[in-house]
Amino acid sequence: MPMRGMIYMKLRFPEYYKQFKCIANNCKDSCCSAGWEIDIDKKTLELYKKVPGEFGEKLNKNIDTNSIPHFSLDKNGKCPFFNKEKLCEIYLTLGKESLCNICTEHPRFYEYFEDVIEGGIGLCCEEATRIILSETSQFSTYEIETKLVENDNYNVKLYKYLYTARQKIISYLENESLSLYSRIRDILWFSHTIQQNIDNNLLDDENIFEVNSYTNPDIKSIFEFLFTLEHNNPNWITYLKKCINTYSLNKNKLDKFETTDPKISNYLKNIAIYFIWRYFLKGTFDEDVLSKVKLMVVSIAILKILFFCKYLENQSISLEDCIYIAKKYSEEIEYSEDNLYSLADASYNLEIFDTENLLGLFNGQEQ
Repeated sequence: MPMRGMIYMKLRFPEYYKQFKCIANNCKDSCCSAGWEIDIDKKTLELYKKVPGEFGEKLNKNIDTNSIPHFSLDKNGKCPFFNKEKLCEIYLTLGKESLCNICTEHPRFYEYFEDVIEGGIGLCCEEATRIILSETSQFSTYEIETKLVENDNYNVKLYKYLYTARQKIISYLENESLSLYSRIRDILWFSHTIQQNIDNNLLDDENIFEVNSYTNPDIKSIFEFLFTLEHNNPNWITYLKKCINTYSLNKNKLDKFETTDPKISNYLKNIAIYFIWRYFLKGTFDEDVLSKVKLMVVSIAILKILFFCKYLENQSISLEDCIYIAKKYSEEIEYSEDNLYSLADASYNLEIFDTENLLGLFNGQEQ
């Protein structure tokens, strides 16, 4: 039972969150070797400083305390405590409680509101991506109680407006009476309208409807924009260039790919819902939802082509292939704040990211 006098708030997760558990050395592409700088929180750093003996020496030797304290990665981008058995030496030696916040929470994410914290698991993790892509049930959430966390003030009226809009979007994405491409087009236009309402301080109730007017797509220019972003993996840009060239030469085979395995449509739909769940309500704080929806739209368009190119390479595509591709995309795009900011800016400032052009990315190619 809750302790008397303690104030609680809700912690809300997608239902599939319950399935997640780190698979440790069964992971084929561990985040411990992803080349990311792993920051160490102050409390954990103080704990590490007090660890005696040889392991304490190794800890302090492999921590860079310049600017924000973090582990010094090796030449291959691996954490120095990621051993040959693909297990964490800190976990094995000092226990789970000794892990820094990032290592404890990854790939979980949270968004804090007045009386609720929303969370989930990110596509940058192999097992999380497997869970998200494999989901066949309709998207649903559950809530538990957690200790109250103080948050910054925000526009509660806008939050409620966007919360309702997000429910409409997710329900629409689940509507299989329409093609996935139609659903994405319609949601993009709905979000365009929602953004106009926000900009004009008119939070009118809107409905999603079918959109049948759009321009010719310009997916090559969007790929070229991605080339300009920062990259974590040095091979990422080369991979993107290869894929867009392959796509350009084989567009006539796209229809066959899209009818080969109906599960591909479900994977992409689940990814679209993930992006909406994770990012849409961030518009409560910056009054910008359109760029968040455009991030989803562009991501689905890019991933569709990356999946297609893998299919051409093997004349088939597996769940494992899709997991790997989505994970790598997430690592490069989602887990770079600079790249997310660049895409948000481009969604308003570059013609290729105009709503009308993005509608054309799904111009009648039906799944």
